[in-house]
Amino acid sequence: MDKHSTVEVLGCSGSIGVPRQGTTSFLIDHDILIDAGTGLCELPFERLEPIEHVLITHPHLDHICGLPFLVDTVGVVRSAPLKVYAIAPTLEALKTHIFNGHIWPDFSRIPDEVNPVMQFVEIQPGDELVLGQRRLTTVEVPHTVPAVAVFLHTPTGGWCFSGDTHQTEPLYSLLNSNKKVDYFFLEAAFPDKERWLADLAQHLCPSLVFEELEKLEDDCEVWITHLKPREADLIEQELKQYQGSRPLRILSAGMVFNI
Repeated sequence: MDKHSTVEVLGCSGSIGVPRQGTTSFLIDHDILIDAGTGLCELPFERLEPIEHVLITHPHLDHICGLPFLVDTVGVVRSAPLKVYAIAPTLEALKTHIFNGHIWPDFSRIPDEVNPVMQFVEIQPGDELVLGQRRLTTVEVPHTVPAVAVFLHTPTGGWCFSGDTHQTEPLYSLLNSNKKVDYFFLEAAFPDKERWLADLAQHLCPSLVFEELEKLEDDCEVWITHLKPREADLIEQELKQYQGSRPLRILSAGMVFNI
């Protein structure tokens, strides 16, 4: 019988300010990280060191700020490079603005280019990344920078994380396909009074979430993530106004999902 994989919520907040509710980072089993926000920084050495793969959905700071510390912390004990997967624009942003020798050392060249402690791996949306029995795929989503959503499929189930997104069609086409998804993590960053800001920043608010969920035919559980903490209560109240048959749940750090 196949063993379940787990998705652990290390962080899912849209910003800082609430203790133990860091920004976006999800740990699959013990070795795959999806995004590397401040939630990652709560892990002790013994849980950081087994991480082998990091997939970054886009280069905004709340999704990457833990990555430089992760490489710095585990680099000395690694026998093989920590692999960082992302689409080309995200990798270019990481190389140019973070691992540039000014903001942070370029660990893709340390101790040297032949034997680095970190390796950048370019992926294309739609490609399948096979890691044991876990299969990861991405699909482009609209945001202020190039960004992707992530699908995880295992022998026993599936999971999807929207990443930071505005309204989109391709994501829901994949969700409605024959690949079973048990859990869908969808963002809602702003309350409806700031829909103008959601449109400007290419995020979602509750009214936009409702419009998006009209496209969803799969019967997966929907969990809402990325709420801005100062307005989280208001966003949650507005989400409760949804009159559809599908309950919406609020994600919180520390939750673990069997996939």
